[in-house]
Amino acid sequence: MTTLREAREAGKLDEFAKDRETETGDEAAFNRTLNSMAGKSKEAPEASKPDRCDD
Repeated sequence: MTTLREAREAGKLDEFAKDRETETGDEAAFNRTLNSMAGKSKEAPEASKPDRCDD
């Protein structure tokens, strides 16, 4: 098994993950990606009030 796609198609994700247990990566980048996928975002700033025209 060389790629994630091949593992998915063969139904061998567990084997794919086990073969890569010792691999490390950028934890901060992983967490940013995971949070963006989860739909969590920073709180939006308060909307500005529309200008009122009293003509």
